[in-house]
Amino acid sequence: MNSVNSLNSHLRDLSDMADLAAIRQSVEDNLSAMLDDSTSAPRNLLNAMRHALLAPSKRIRPLMVYLVAKPAGSLVEAALRVGSAVEMVHTASLILDDLPCMDDAQMRRRKPTTHMAFGESTAILGAIAMLSRAFGILAELEGIGGDIRTRLAAILSEAVGWNGLVAGQELDINGQAELLEPAAVENLIWLKTGILFVAAAEMGAVLRGATEYQVAAVRRYATHFGLAFQTLDDILDGSTNPDDIGKDVKKDECKTTLVSLFGISKARQTCQHHLAIADAALLETGAMIEPLKVLAERLFAKARTA
Repeated sequence: MNSVNSLNSHLRDLSDMADLAAIRQSVEDNLSAMLDDSTSAPRNLLNAMRHALLAPSKRIRPLMVYLVAKPAGSLVEAALRVGSAVEMVHTASLILDDLPCMDDAQMRRRKPTTHMAFGESTAILGAIAMLSRAFGILAELEGIGGDIRTRLAAILSEAVGWNGLVAGQELDINGQAELLEPAAVENLIWLKTGILFVAAAEMGAVLRGATEYQVAAVRRYATHFGLAFQTLDDILDGSTNPDDIGKDVKKDECKTTLVSLFGISKARQTCQHHLAIADAALLETGAMIEPLKVLAERLFAKARTA
């Protein structure tokens, strides 16, 4: 009974958005400290990495790791470092996605894209450096058993590789002609966006010591969270301006999205549909319900009421 009361107290505290802000600040501090450890890197490369990694961001993926892990004691630092590894992978993917040979974007996270600020060569090298370092972070986790560290690395590797982010980017560039049905578009969303959300949530669950049943429920939750997130992003891409979201808009005008297939109204309904499925999956995770609901409610407030 005491453990239940303790959990409820924690959830009440977490429902205050200040707690999310505090976790996010801890993530920011952790990322900055990691780059401070890279002082032997060439100055221009280090500045490019700082430019991309420390730019203003919601830090949704490391927050998801932390909220699912619900760490205490020595696990707090491990959860922050795992979240930082995921964020490095995400940031590296954004650098590559923005390149002239990809989306040719000019602004990201309210700043010039990394290749605009530091040149294409340094941008690519910065992305490779952060992608590589992410796996080093997982390998070096203190107080975490080797089997857990191996599993965390395997989850992240699968999310990044030819079955994950890389596959999604290839389809986005060279597979647009095949995106004729909603299922194909949602598969692209899964590969480009959803798979890293799932990896973040699953890594948090593994770090927490969750049961396989809970891990499966967390994966379902994060899958539909990611589909809802990217659908909302596609809606914003066609209906807002760069200053509102901190990056280029209308980059997907020539691409097939759920918005181009159905229109904004239907896309909003699809977003809400995925949120409903995510909510249902969340019920199966037990003690993870409230922390993740707080995160989702903040991100999707407009989508739920539109």
